[in-house]
Amino acid sequence: MGFGVSNENLDQQQLKWLDRLSVKQARIAVAITLLIGLLLSAIQITLDLREEQTLIDRTVNQVLATLRESATQAAYGLDENLASRVIAGLFEYEPVYEAVLRDNFDNVLARHSEPPSSSSRSLLTRLMFGDNQEYDVRLETGPTRELVGYLSVQIDTNLIAEGFINRATRILASGILRNLLLGLVLVAFFYATLTKPLLRISATLRKINPQHPDPQSIIVPAKHDRDELGMILHTTRNLIDSISTNLTKLRVTEQQVRDRESQLNAIVQNVADGILTISPTGRIVEYNAAIRPLLGLMRDETPQGRTLQEFIAPRSIPTLEHTLEELAAYDPSVEITEKRIILPIIRIDQREIDVSFAFRPIPDAATPLITAVLNDITVRKRYEEQLVYMANHDTLTNLPNRSMLEHSLSNALAVHQDDKDRRHGATAVVFIDLDRFKVINDSLGHHVGDLLLKAVALRLQKVIGRQEIVGRLGGDEFLIIIPDLKEMQDAANLSQAVLDALTPAFDIKGRILFVTPSIGIALYPSDGEDFPTLMRNADTAMYSAKSGGGGTYHFFTKTMNESAMARLVIENDLREALAKNQFELHYQPKVDLKTDQICGLEALIRWKHPGRGYISPMQFIPVAEETGLIGKIGEWVFEEVCRQIGEWDAANVPPVPIAINVSPRQLMEGRITQTIARILEQTDTPAARIVLEVTETVMMQEIKKSATILEELRHLGLQIAVDDFGTGYSSLAYLKRLPINSIKIDRSFVRDITVDSDDAAITRAIVIMGHNLGLQVVAEGVETIEQMDFLRDSGCDEVQGFLIATPLPAHEAVHHIIRLSAKADIEP
Repeated sequence: MGFGVSNENLDQQQLKWLDRLSVKQARIAVAITLLIGLLLSAIQITLDLREEQTLIDRTVNQVLATLRESATQAAYGLDENLASRVIAGLFEYEPVYEAVLRDNFDNVLARHSEPPSSSSRSLLTRLMFGDNQEYDVRLETGPTRELVGYLSVQIDTNLIAEGFINRATRILASGILRNLLLGLVLVAFFYATLTKPLLRISATLRKINPQHPDPQSIIVPAKHDRDELGMILHTTRNLIDSISTNLTKLRVTEQQVRDRESQLNAIVQNVADGILTISPTGRIVEYNAAIRPLLGLMRDETPQGRTLQEFIAPRSIPTLEHTLEELAAYDPSVEITEKRIILPIIRIDQREIDVSFAFRPIPDAATPLITAVLNDITVRKRYEEQLVYMANHDTLTNLPNRSMLEHSLSNALAVHQDDKDRRHGATAVVFIDLDRFKVINDSLGHHVGDLLLKAVALRLQKVIGRQEIVGRLGGDEFLIIIPDLKEMQDAANLSQAVLDALTPAFDIKGRILFVTPSIGIALYPSDGEDFPTLMRNADTAMYSAKSGGGGTYHFFTKTMNESAMARLVIENDLREALAKNQFELHYQPKVDLKTDQICGLEALIRWKHPGRGYISPMQFIPVAEETGLIGKIGEWVFEEVCRQIGEWDAANVPPVPIAINVSPRQLMEGRITQTIARILEQTDTPAARIVLEVTETVMMQEIKKSATILEELRHLGLQIAVDDFGTGYSSLAYLKRLPINSIKIDRSFVRDITVDSDDAAITRAIVIMGHNLGLQVVAEGVETIEQMDFLRDSGCDEVQGFLIATPLPAHEAVHHIIRLSAKADIEP
């Protein structure tokens, strides 16, 4: 019965070990079998002994019962012969060795005895049967059971025991022999059918390579395929197969773990941050490659074994030790904690750097350990300082910015508020805005404007003393704070010093530029007790100085505040006026000097406030410009003019062009071309009926942008007129390049042309220049016949003014148009 492996293939040492194991198991099996046989035989002998004792009692009692009647008769009749026969009859039962028959008076009628057997097993006999047994029988007669005597018998138990022991010995010997043979048979059987196959299975399993177990090496013989051995072999094969599979997975996992450990080790070694493993006392256990350059160590130097305290600046060692003590007090198995601190490190080259430390206890460590991640933040700290500086300083001029100025002013005000002894002092806020800076910035470019701002900042820094603070709010606005103002005149003196410092020309890349400031001054506590209030009032004072022509300084007054409030009221009312359609258009006619016919109208906006009546455009137009509402107002004017043209055309009113004033902000900042094109299309208005009047100053500020926008408007079919001509800084070369149809002589020249030779000469020159450029010339502000005759004689084409008509509502303008048109038709 083979299992795929022969005995010859077994190692000799293994065979000896297996043989010893088999003999040992056989001895145990035989011993167990013999013990079982002995136990069964002892039980059988014990049962037989009890049965033998019962048999003796039953036999003696039967013998006595047989002779009881004869013995009773002998005792009753005192018949000694009969008594002797009875006694002799008892000795027929071999174990009886003594018998006595007595009457009721204890007289012996008959006695017979023989010596008992003397056996060497007397001790064993006594153990099994006890001492010799005596039986005493009462002899009774008659119905009354009258006692007539006694029959006594003694039994020799040694004789009975000898026969019983002989039988028990035969039984025991045969049982031992039988069990021994049975044990040997069982040993042989189990050795052949179980032990030997199991030993071979064991030998086969011992041959399996633990590193690479192969389940196919376990062969199941066909005859054992369905028995217990086959089940063991199948189970063993499945177990080895599972072990092999798990071992393969384990090797893969171990390899992955090793790879992951290698990767993690490579990451730790190549990470830019320094990593240390330290004890709670600060002793360095492990480190990565980044630690050496961080600490300034050479390649052959190691920090291992040294303490972290050796590299920390002495002033910060208590902080480090306190942090390590806190971490040592934590239980990493219960809570995960991390401590971040910044400590100065003294490198080996004695250079001090700022390092960020992140400490974290290592959980489940055999000994308490702490990891420390070190990051050199010296550059970052400097960068943060730069960021703080940049956050508080203007990037162009390096002056304090609005945030820093607000902080400085708040500190100055806090000193006054906290120190009661200094309540008599004051703080001044000097708000500076450069006049006409936008013109320079737009005409010469932002680069030149930035250089000018830097030059202005340098001059302002030279003006202030150690006490004052100068900064840039943004754009062309600067601010000077005088924290402790002794007298109001000191603020005036500083403002005048600013004016004087900025008066000399600036040489910006070969360009000579002049700039004047408008300065507003607000004082604490009279003009405000916080930054926003003081800034608002200083700004109001600055606008007051700027409205007066600039180049000066104004102190804030309550009347300025009232004016500012009035502007705010106008702004709010303007928004309501747009929502509730409170605006009206009045029309002022223009007359052709050659035909005296109406040749056009100028649309002028009027605001009829429901509470205050008509408000002058001089009041609300500047506010609309500042707030950006001028765009919506201008769009409403254009829509209303187009609507009015359609209404008049439907009423057969003689068609005339209508001029519309375009604000500077509306022209330069809005989508004026798209807006006008949309309105013309929606109202189906001929573009040639519209004349856009643009002030000369606006066009000259951004000549290229103006030319582009005006060209787009001319492309729509609109006519373009230059309003207030002669008051700006016009260039004939630029004027020639602009796509315009006409120019309007400003009323300031027309007013005195009959009495002022200069105004007369300028007016004639404008007319001649306009005609030479192929442009129509219009004069506005004509109020006398003499002025109109002068303009006619000078060749002016058209005029408008109170002499012709004042601005009229639409229904009155219609009658005026019809009247003047009819008058012109009648006159030859």
